[in-house]
Amino acid sequence: MIIDSNICLALAIYRFEPGSTDETIAQNIHQVIAEQPVLQQRFNKVHVIFGYNPFVLVPHQFMNGTDHHAMLELVYGESNERAIRTDFMYRHAIHIVYGIPKIIDNTVRRYFDLAQCTHLFSMLPDIVAQEGVHLHCIFNTGQVKVVLMKEGKLQLMQNYSYNTPEDAAFYLLHICKNFEVNVNTCKIHLSGMIDESSSLYAELYKYFLQIQLEPLPEQFQYPEEINQYPAHYFSHLFSIAACV
Repeated sequence: MIIDSNICLALAIYRFEPGSTDETIAQNIHQVIAEQPVLQQRFNKVHVIFGYNPFVLVPHQFMNGTDHHAMLELVYGESNERAIRTDFMYRHAIHIVYGIPKIIDNTVRRYFDLAQCTHLFSMLPDIVAQEGVHLHCIFNTGQVKVVLMKEGKLQLMQNYSYNTPEDAAFYLLHICKNFEVNVNTCKIHLSGMIDESSSLYAELYKYFLQIQLEPLPEQFQYPEEINQYPAHYFSHLFSIAACV
């Protein structure tokens, strides 16, 4: 995504084959940049947002003097191939400790050495409305990223894999039960790869009364080509861009 003065100049999405190795993804990144001259120019600012799963949330009072690598190993197992990073979510006084495959980290820094790097989950709470109870869901093929906010306070951030629409609905219902959320009053925000005519949407609509397909943020100007697609396909990308 390339934005200048709140005008979207370019947006491209590349999908790599499921199960691709880190080495293959790194090669794909090299190829994409080689084939796109626009990515080879110098930018005033570059923000790289990683969405890799190895991450843990740590309250601020428990952060000092901790071994970040050990934290991730405790949850995700041993690995010497991770570059460890941390972000701080000031509004919630929570740190996020996360790992990036070293080969991916090195590849990105080769082209964007001065880029500001952030984890996706450190930004998602800022795109959810403050009042009431909100469950924000970003769908991709077989995956959904979920953020639960209650009266402006972060309750949960997690990535779930699912095989059927029933699986996805089960996860959301299970979250509501565990956090004592009324499914009739909780507002569900949907973005990403989900269609209003799909069986996935129909399954969610069985249980949740307040479902909203997220619109594009009003602060940006968009190319006409984007209007050829449902706004919620890209709304989360621009909402995140508004936070950087």
